[in-house]
Amino acid sequence: MSEVKQTKLKPFVSRAWWKQSNQRTMGTLSKLSKAFLLPIALLPIAGIFLGVGATITSKVDANSAAWYFGNFLNQMGNIAFGNLPVLFAISVAMAYTEDAGVAALTAMIGFLVFNAIQFAFLHNEYSHYQYTVDIIGTDSKVIFSGLIVNTDSLRNPSLMDPTQLLNWMRTSDSYGQLVKNADHLVIHASSTQVDSYGLLFYYGSTWAVQNKLTTANLGINSLNTGVFGGIFVGAVAAWAYNHFHKTQLPSALSFFSGSKLVPIITFMAVIPLAFIFMFIWPLIGTALAWFGNNSGKLPVGLDSLIFEIFERSLVPFGLHHVFYSPLWWTQAGGSMPDLINNVMNKPLDYKDFLAQINGLTVGGVQLPKFDMSTITNDQAQVLVAAWVSHLNPNTIAAVGDQTIMYKIIADPWVTFTQIQDLGLNLGRFQTGKFPFMMFGLPAAATAMWFAVPKENRKKVMGIYFSAAFTCFLTGITEPIEFTFLFVAPWLFYGVHMPLCAISFMLMGLLHAHTSMTVSGGFIDFIVFGIIPFISGKGTNFYHILWVGAIFIPVYFFSFYFAIKYGKIALPGREGAADKLYTKADFKAKQTGKDKDAQVVLAAAGKGDDAKREKARKIIEFLGGEANITGVDSCASRLRLTVVDNTKVDPEGIKALGGCAGVLIRGTSVQCVYGGEQEVIKPYMQELLKEMREQKPQPK
Repeated sequence: MSEVKQTKLKPFVSRAWWKQSNQRTMGTLSKLSKAFLLPIALLPIAGIFLGVGATITSKVDANSAAWYFGNFLNQMGNIAFGNLPVLFAISVAMAYTEDAGVAALTAMIGFLVFNAIQFAFLHNEYSHYQYTVDIIGTDSKVIFSGLIVNTDSLRNPSLMDPTQLLNWMRTSDSYGQLVKNADHLVIHASSTQVDSYGLLFYYGSTWAVQNKLTTANLGINSLNTGVFGGIFVGAVAAWAYNHFHKTQLPSALSFFSGSKLVPIITFMAVIPLAFIFMFIWPLIGTALAWFGNNSGKLPVGLDSLIFEIFERSLVPFGLHHVFYSPLWWTQAGGSMPDLINNVMNKPLDYKDFLAQINGLTVGGVQLPKFDMSTITNDQAQVLVAAWVSHLNPNTIAAVGDQTIMYKIIADPWVTFTQIQDLGLNLGRFQTGKFPFMMFGLPAAATAMWFAVPKENRKKVMGIYFSAAFTCFLTGITEPIEFTFLFVAPWLFYGVHMPLCAISFMLMGLLHAHTSMTVSGGFIDFIVFGIIPFISGKGTNFYHILWVGAIFIPVYFFSFYFAIKYGKIALPGREGAADKLYTKADFKAKQTGKDKDAQVVLAAAGKGDDAKREKARKIIEFLGGEANITGVDSCASRLRLTVVDNTKVDPEGIKALGGCAGVLIRGTSVQCVYGGEQEVIKPYMQELLKEMREQKPQPK
């Protein structure tokens, strides 16, 4: 009997291919995360202007000097949040092209074309007329003044005169009871309201694109793709720049060569991109909105807890910006158009909300007031329609957890409590940061200091307490987090991350609605917690304080005993460095590295020469000029792209001082500095340029 020879099946893809693919993916995501930081960096100042301006306008008389000043601040802040998609398009293009200005301009052109194409194919499918009327009774008395009336949604609605409108209202389920004693109407205003659009094969009563899925992008009515559209347009612009900015065309067309060719290629490339979005976004946008408005229905704040487990676990890799962006700025974090549509269709399902807006008065204007114990469906619809008519259009169109909160802060007709009663718990992806950033991590830093031997405490006091104060004031956590992340990762993942998740769960459970810019520090707590609360927005900021007070001893004792009994070598303990960010100085064992570090550190205080020398040594430890293909930075890290990561010497970089750790993922290298990276980056770019110019050119 012959033996059957068994052959080992080869895998579909090799391990080497899989590894290279992962490395490329990490490098791409790392750059994308960095790209998000440009618009994010604008949000703190814009948010402060928005919050302060909204508070002023809500507390003073309209048309007063103070009101105009408040409105001035409000609009300055609102312009940033109203144009996040185009800001993302520009920042993504710059991130993947080494901050090329041509790519930024090209991204703007691409974004305009992307939206203009959609506008060209959108056409009104169903619409209705909206009237503002007074109902006059048979005794000539005014029954209702300033009532908002919405007629049926039709393909081609007709404008009605007062008699026609009154006859229609008498047969309407929504308005019949209101006009049963009416003699005639006085129409003050009328306008057409689009309910849905036809787009390619999306048409008819079932498939037409709902108005809630569209918005005005730079004044162009198009699909509300949020930051997703901007990201893809920016990626196309970056691709066009990287592939064509050095292209030489034939002599007859040479004028369009090089950088002039980039916007032309982008102009053409966004055409298929626009069609792809027109095909898929009506479905994706609807799905995201469903997720955003239904994920919050999970019990006891589980949605917030799950969010923070993922978000905090991505911090060490610098990818957390990529994760939370869709939840902050797209339908995945909630949709005001959907909430409004729900309450207008079934208003009696939201009795608590109706009670809040019943007879609501803002700036001398009052909504209709009904007896809540006997309110009918048609009365409720009238009340809701009146409320919606006073909302800012930007509020009505807002999507995303952070965007909606900012629009509400700026709109006097709506509060966080009202939106909570509509079923959306705003702040569920933000507010949880305040307890552990303002109270927990500063307590952890204090515990670290107490864990230092008494004879060393005075020497390192300034290090720990400055980091704690920075975290409390601004919410910048990395100097503290990365100190224990690199020496004891289990402390980050086993203690800190679970406590962060619990903080988010508690804030979601307690319905705390305090927004932020990018971190949950005391400044944001004042601007987005206390000031809007004074304006009656219902931020419930006080929950942050008492939960934070509990977190102080929890964090302190958790970290103190973990450090003491885990024998963790932190600054001031067991010969470790006397700086949070230079603990690795004493790890450099090679003589050459120690010498380099001493030269750089000895030059401290000599200004530009020391910084330039440090940048030169970093280039050397990265494998030299030829091994570096990209230099960039984010809020706390120097982000580099290399050809071969095996040539990178992380211990040498850390030995130069200031670097708390080096993360290497494929061709992506991240050096954690906490602030110094913004100074190192331009010196490295300048040195690399000089090195490449001096390099002999091949003949």
